[in-house]
Amino acid sequence: MYNAIYGSFTGYSENIIYILTNGGVEYAIEISTLDLEEIFRKSDEEKRNLRILTYLVHREDAMLLYGFLREEERRCFIELLSVNGIGAKQALKVLSSMKLDDFLTALDKSDVKKLSKIPGMGPKTAQKLILQLRNVLILEEKADEAKPSLKGAGEYQDLVDAFVEMGHERKQVREKIERILKENELQLFGKSKSEKENFIFQTLIKGN
Repeated sequence: MYNAIYGSFTGYSENIIYILTNGGVEYAIEISTLDLEEIFRKSDEEKRNLRILTYLVHREDAMLLYGFLREEERRCFIELLSVNGIGAKQALKVLSSMKLDDFLTALDKSDVKKLSKIPGMGPKTAQKLILQLRNVLILEEKADEAKPSLKGAGEYQDLVDAFVEMGHERKQVREKIERILKENELQLFGKSKSEKENFIFQTLIKGN
């Protein structure tokens, strides 16, 4: 429903920030502690021109908007929601407790002890995260940066969700998308995201 909210930072309350858009609408957006601290460090000019990526959680009793400064964080948040027993509040605690690269490293190393230090998460939940997300949220070094980013099918979450609704297993769909991207890297080079999505969709359909 909302991809991003663009506007001026007008205040905060705990982990909620307020963004006033040029249209005169002020949004209340729940955000991680680490992202909030980063916003505090921005200049006044940057605070007047914030772009917050968003994810809407629609419950029976409320509609809550969650915000992120980076796409990698939003994709991680969405993947966390796919884990049984992890809700939006707990997913936000994960992103508030450690930097994204530290969290992904802990997953990769199956570091139950480190993950268990996240507020509200015990060893059993940490093990569940590792089992379900270790091969889904993967660190990949960018060529032009030292910092890692999320790899893979997370960029095509809508496609993944569509095939899951058709009865396919989520992990297998992600793995197939990864394979398609890797095997057709040259063919897909320079194409728009919509063109890539269409190619992936057609390839998946043919493969099934």
